Amino acid sequence: NLLAGVRAPLRLAAARPGQALLSPAARGRLRPSVIGGHEAEPHSRPYMVSIQFRGVHACGGALLHKRWVGRILPGAGMGVSVGLRVAETFSIRAACPHPGYDRRTMENDLLLLQLEGKVTLSRTRRLIGLLGREPAAGTACSLAGWGARRHGGLSPTLQELEVAVLDTQMCNNSRFWNGDIAPTMICFQGHHRGSGDSGGPLVCGKRAAVAGVLSFTSRDVTDPFKPPVATSAVKHKNWIRKTLRRGCGSPQPGRTGQTDHPVLFTQVGF
Repeated sequence: NLLAGVRAPLRLAAARPGQALLSPAARGRLRPSVIGGHEAEPHSRPYMVSIQFRGVHACGGALLHKRWVGRILPGAGMGVSVGLRVAETFSIRAACPHPGYDRRTMENDLLLLQLEGKVTLSRTRRLIGLLGREPAAGTACSLAGWGARRHGGLSPTLQELEVAVLDTQMCNNSRFWNGDIAPTMICFQGHHRGSGDSGGPLVCGKRAAVAGVLSFTSRDVTDPFKPPVATSAVKHKNWIRKTLRRGCGSPQPGRTGQTDHPVLFTQVGF
């Protein structure tokens, strides 16, 4: 399973083998990436996945299972590619959006992608688990992706960013997000200004586990009073585990339909 994020709408097929977790891209005053970061060491994040649209990177994700990826809501014509030097590429068998997703508030902004095949695990291709409990304010975490750089354009190499979890009550006060942050969201502050993908995993803890998935930031990424926001994977743990075991069940209206030429791919092993 892969946990990730994509920025264009995806036509979904029925859920079966291989899945991923995603979050719908924000609109209007929101944008799906954060600014700041540095190049990651090769193979230091073997759970990272590149979700690609017609061969071009669209967003990042995290490999939760050999057949599932997690992220924000993706787009049609996309695929999953796994591996830094010797890549495995997979079409998407099915996409399972969270049934409680609200486009207006961005609550429950998660999607699981089921892959057509199983990822071959190795030293450079590994699964990552979910964090056991919600990270407290001040917890040191990290974010990784291939988002926009300071001078424009996507980074050709995986970038990482050190961040710290912020207090939700503070994040919700009138100077910050003014009540827009739901209990199922996590605010965090980056130590550097760089970039990371929507749908990229917020990773915390000594053993590196997924605490959340980057959902949105302010359009003005330099605004210190509008910190980036992730959807909590911990608060959605029961839904994630149930979906990994059973698949989607009944797909959401308006988001079903087999793609004629599946080209949504995930690339793993970075």
